[in-house]
Amino acid sequence: MPTVGSLPVRRQHAGLCVRPATPQDRRQIYRQRHRVYAEELGQHHVNGRGELSDALDEFNDYVVVAREETVVGFLSITPPGQSAYSLDKYLQREDWPFPVDAGLYELRLLTVVAAERNGPGALLLMHAARRYLQEHGATRVMAIGRSEILDLYLRIGLRRLGREFASGAVKYELMTATLDEVARCTAEFEPLIRRMESRTNWQMDIPYSVSDSPATQLPVSERSRTCYHGGAFFSAIGDGFEALDRRTEVINSDVLDAWFPPAPAVLDELGIHLEWILRTSPPTHCQGLIREISSARCVPEQCLLPGAGSSDLIYRSIPHLVKQGSRVLLLDPTYGEYQHFFDHVMPCEVERLILHPEDGFVVGVDEIEKALRNAYDLVVLVNPNNPTGMHIPRERLEGLLEGAPASTRFWIDEAYVDFVSPTESLEQFAVTTDNVVVCKSMSKAYALSGARVGYLCGPHRLIDEFRAKTPPWVVSLPAQVAGVLALRDPDYYQARYMDTRRLKTALAGNLQKLGFDVWPGAANFLLCRIPPHMGDAASLIDRCRRKGLFLRDVSSMTARRWDRMLRVAVKDCATNERMIEILRHQIEDVRQPGRRFAGASSSGGE
Repeated sequence: MPTVGSLPVRRQHAGLCVRPATPQDRRQIYRQRHRVYAEELGQHHVNGRGELSDALDEFNDYVVVAREETVVGFLSITPPGQSAYSLDKYLQREDWPFPVDAGLYELRLLTVVAAERNGPGALLLMHAARRYLQEHGATRVMAIGRSEILDLYLRIGLRRLGREFASGAVKYELMTATLDEVARCTAEFEPLIRRMESRTNWQMDIPYSVSDSPATQLPVSERSRTCYHGGAFFSAIGDGFEALDRRTEVINSDVLDAWFPPAPAVLDELGIHLEWILRTSPPTHCQGLIREISSARCVPEQCLLPGAGSSDLIYRSIPHLVKQGSRVLLLDPTYGEYQHFFDHVMPCEVERLILHPEDGFVVGVDEIEKALRNAYDLVVLVNPNNPTGMHIPRERLEGLLEGAPASTRFWIDEAYVDFVSPTESLEQFAVTTDNVVVCKSMSKAYALSGARVGYLCGPHRLIDEFRAKTPPWVVSLPAQVAGVLALRDPDYYQARYMDTRRLKTALAGNLQKLGFDVWPGAANFLLCRIPPHMGDAASLIDRCRRKGLFLRDVSSMTARRWDRMLRVAVKDCATNERMIEILRHQIEDVRQPGRRFAGASSSGGE
């Protein structure tokens, strides 16, 4: 069966209507609730009326899917500002593990009749609920999901909180997500949702697609249209830099900034000339920086394009490689900015090459070679990959590219390749091709994340196309000076890469002693899976933040649901020991999951 992400694409069912529940629909809903939750599941006693309803129905909004006048599925949404949520029956509000405010909505009673459970009804209900929440300005959603169908909630981004309840014979679990998290996790379903639009009788009083909504006129920050990255540690320092002295107290392991300082000459020269550097315009087209890169990497100057870090280069250059609707192949998991770009900046048909933990997340060259038969317009390979750290050796990758279709272009992101070896870069190979571009960030390997400097290396013709869209002064003078001086001291950085490997090995061993599964990879970070008894990764990350340790939730890097995965950046020896100590205390203090609460007699979450 074909798949989009992890969701099976089944035979399309024509004729489904999606609409707000009418009074007549509600009578059908109450009868179906009795049939499912009393007769089928045993959550409630069978009653003579053959109907189930509760006090929340007075203000809940119902969304239904129907065939003509027959309701075949429904979902209830409890808005804020009312007297109660269904969770009030199980848990005192002071014990709720999220804020209760004007942005909190509750999903409940997700139900599809038996004859429709292999069709698109549940997906349409979830899409309608998502659009409802977006249009009503929700910031957070919660649900008490029935154990048997938790996967439906997980797929749209809700995460488990380790709180379980019982209502009659039915078990439920408390889940929540912000609308930003829902947006990231549902991005994988957008192609399928768009295809279903022509087969759906959409009668909701809100647009089917967010792109048709007046809400898209809001600032990007208010539309959940940005990619999630690390950097949460600035919440402890202040993004207005109010408490920079706290930088030594927090551990910013949620970003992959170097643990070591830039080369000594970088700090010395910037320190001596800082006043002049800050008030002076840089060389217009980074001529000196390009010469230094050309000399250090042994590639022609005309095959280099400077940029303010890899993100600048992605947004400025990839639009020249694809057009809307192009076919793109990504690894899964991989750096989340690429999926975001192909969803929201240049919408493309994205397919994923799934990497599996049981295979060590190894990127199989043979698997890529088979996938290339699908005639992609662009293939994006992060090598070493992020967040797995797995690396394809240069010789194997060059062999793959030499045999690839000439019509397929390749974008090779080498942000972490220097931690393997500078000789593993494909830069010298790329300049001899017509279809390979290498993206090099100098942030991580050269300890210049704050400077924002990077470059592309590729065939002269493509680089010239990109150059035509490059503004003057694209790289600041502090960044140009730092980049040039860093490139002149390869011995310093080689020593730091060797230190990083030793630190990573020790950190991996200590995490394994705590019960973590660890994939060390070849870069300056570790992908980890936490033990089952510790709950989910998001909860552990939240608890660690309160202790000054910031870890990276990697859920935005995959279309799959990764409840227990997180990424840890390698730091210096003392900081790594602090991380381990904080994690050890969290393991000792963590509550056992599965707190059970006696349920009331109403239908609760479902």
